[in-house]
Amino acid sequence: MKRASSESASSAAPAKKPSIFNNTDGFTAHSIPPNHYNLGMDNYDVISDFGDVINVQIRKFRTENGRIFPTKNGVSFSSFVFETLSNGIHRLPLPSNLEQAIIIRNTLL
Repeated sequence: MKRASSESASSAAPAKKPSIFNNTDGFTAHSIPPNHYNLGMDNYDVISDFGDVINVQIRKFRTENGRIFPTKNGVSFSSFVFETLSNGIHRLPLPSNLEQAIIIRNTLL
């Protein structure tokens, strides 16, 4: 027979909080969640959290029956990596419309 632990329940590590941004039901073009940013051509930037970690995803979405759903096609960055990338975006070879890239960078920071 095992003994009961003498440690109090309050000393245990707190459980990770679930993400408040998970949305598996999709959304419509008129109800885009506040953490989604339309980048054009079915691409969205999604800011999400898992526990205490913030992630930035650039993901391809698909439209089905008027609802927009994420696909597996995309990339995910930690907030530090994304900030580093966005700070150096001016050095990347971008399309001639640099103003769009600057707006995206400033919106996400």
